[in-house]
Amino acid sequence: MNTEREIDRVLVDDSLDDDSREEGKCELIEALIPEHGWEDVQQAMIAVLEDENRRQADYMTAAQLFWGAALDRRSLQVSKVIALLYHRLQPDPGSDESNLAWSIVCKLKGVDYLSEYNPLDDPEVEAEMRRIRKIQ
Repeated sequence: MNTEREIDRVLVDDSLDDDSREEGKCELIEALIPEHGWEDVQQAMIAVLEDENRRQADYMTAAQLFWGAALDRRSLQVSKVIALLYHRLQPDPGSDESNLAWSIVCKLKGVDYLSEYNPLDDPEVEAEMRRIRKIQ
């Protein structure tokens, strides 16, 4: 089975949202990495973020996966991931979504959490945002 189909099977299974479960969606998707490789999983999760017909919960699962990748220092398409997260999560100051998106930015860009850095002013992220808006 291909990576995207396996990830879709995980994302549509709402029983995996039960907080009493030992493994959630993000953990089950990460478990696909040994079989499919990080690059395939990363591309599939980028495709999730690019798909305007996905649920907000799917975007949050993608963000959680990319947070883990940032912590593990896996290779990432930094500007694309940041732009997609800011596009999909539309961070609202103080929200969990905003905190997660900003934490990922700080880790990927190597800036302090209290930094004045604004990813939307970063030329590479800005270019990705323009690309995203064209395809939406």
